[in-house]
Amino acid sequence: MNSPDNALRNELARLTSRLMTDELTTAEDARLTEILNAHPELIDEYTDQLHLDQLLNTNLYAAVPDGISLESLEADAVTEDAPVVVKAVAAGAAGSTFGFQAWVSVVVVLLLLVGSFVWFQENGETNLPEEPVAVAPEPLLELPAVEFVGMLLDTEDAVWEDEELGDDIAYGTRFTAGKQLWLKSGIARIRFESGAGVVLEGPAQIELNSSMNAKLNYGKLAAYVPDEAHGFTVDTPKMEIVDQGTRFGTVVDPFGKAEVHVFEGEVDIKPKAQAEQPRILKASQAVLFTRGNAQGADIRVTPTKFADVPTPEQLIAAKSGNYPPLEAVPFEAEVPFNEFALLHINTALPKNILAGEAFEYRATSLSEQTGGVGFGHEGWWADANFTRLIVPEQRLQWGALEGGPMVLQSRGHHHAYPSLAHRMARKLAEPLTEDFYFSLLVKYEGLDKNDFFALWFDDVAGGKGSSHSRVPNFGLKEKQFFARFEVNQEGFSRELIDGECFLLVGRVMKDQSSDFNRLEFWVNPDGDRSATPDAVVQQETGAKPLKEINVVGMRIGQYTEVSDSLFVDRLVLGKTFESVTQPTEN
Repeated sequence: MNSPDNALRNELARLTSRLMTDELTTAEDARLTEILNAHPELIDEYTDQLHLDQLLNTNLYAAVPDGISLESLEADAVTEDAPVVVKAVAAGAAGSTFGFQAWVSVVVVLLLLVGSFVWFQENGETNLPEEPVAVAPEPLLELPAVEFVGMLLDTEDAVWEDEELGDDIAYGTRFTAGKQLWLKSGIARIRFESGAGVVLEGPAQIELNSSMNAKLNYGKLAAYVPDEAHGFTVDTPKMEIVDQGTRFGTVVDPFGKAEVHVFEGEVDIKPKAQAEQPRILKASQAVLFTRGNAQGADIRVTPTKFADVPTPEQLIAAKSGNYPPLEAVPFEAEVPFNEFALLHINTALPKNILAGEAFEYRATSLSEQTGGVGFGHEGWWADANFTRLIVPEQRLQWGALEGGPMVLQSRGHHHAYPSLAHRMARKLAEPLTEDFYFSLLVKYEGLDKNDFFALWFDDVAGGKGSSHSRVPNFGLKEKQFFARFEVNQEGFSRELIDGECFLLVGRVMKDQSSDFNRLEFWVNPDGDRSATPDAVVQQETGAKPLKEINVVGMRIGQYTEVSDSLFVDRLVLGKTFESVTQPTEN
């Protein structure tokens, strides 16, 4: 006798099988939803079954040679072995662990039939006598041109499931017609060759059918459709969404529900069920569709429910077929290089620290520089398009604490480039496993409410698509200095003033925990204020558990202007408050 867990899984498999063959009744639909709501741990198995069904169908049809009808082979197989096939399918639906073994067996039989048919065609014997024939040279085989329909622009903490491309798909990767993408979590932006741009949020599965069409099987998608891509269509299991310009979003969940939100312009909604009538949605309208209400119910349009679509600048930049852009964006003004200052460098770093960087090099680029104290031998990673080392007219200084003769200048975000604007990162020589302090001199020019920067600490460097937003972050948001472990869980300090230098001091702690779970933050601390931080943040459940810190880095917000500049100097990490706030001894 089956245990309750096995019985529930068998019931889920049976209901899912009926869903995929469009045989699910209203009562069974309600039961399927009830099981998934009551047992969320089964949702992964449910989506895996849908995924497997999609994969098997795709591979089955791909295996059939041109000129052979799979439907006729299926008909022949069913005619010859009908009792066996029907019996096997019934048994699989009722008693297998996942309800697919028997179906897969049928697929294998069909593939064997196809293979046998092709083999006999190519190798079949004949009793007729062979006659010599003239052999004409075969023309060279012309391979069809590869049709690219889309390109990956950028990602944010994306986790992929792709046997062909792996779990880290590079920016600028081009996709052919029919490509299926499974995004387990995170965000991905894609440009279609028609000029349309979409942002996909996982868990999601999408098929890129053509430059004008995609099928969203489940997940969250928002689209920006310029004039040249008018008529771009997103299919879902129950409807077609035809864009009439310019921005819309849709959500399709594993339970069969779907939402459509129109932010600008209008869309045509065409239900796939013959009995349902098409519907037009205009700007600021949204509709929720369920299995029991195929015409949909009006809901509130919610733009904040969706991630940002690709920018028009990104879509234009990717037209060349290369992304990110290869050309450098020049700084607005060249800063005179003070050769004399470079020849008389005096380090601004104090003694007895864990790590530190004064940004003093006989160069204009931080990239691959290996100086500093307490860092790994690999050197800095820095975005050469948007960072440079300069000798400022006036050193960064707060009180008696003064920076060195050189600073690092980081510009804001250029909207033709990926949304995550990382500026620098470097691995530490030794991991930090206990409480530590840091300090940093900063100055921001071009300040407005949308500006953002963050100094982050993580156990891994990650790739270009790693936001490092669930680890200790200290920086600027909405004109205020902040500390946080995760987005929208900040502790704020005082406001930043445009063009003024500030000293930021932070503490990363393990408060009765094996993980770093507490942040303390000071801005321009006077005297010994180690016991009175300006902001305190305790880690919550959404943050990434960190037992050690191996990498420090910095990024700029995606809504900053490229004309903005962040100047930093004298990054110091130490064991005590005093070690990171005391002036350098001469």
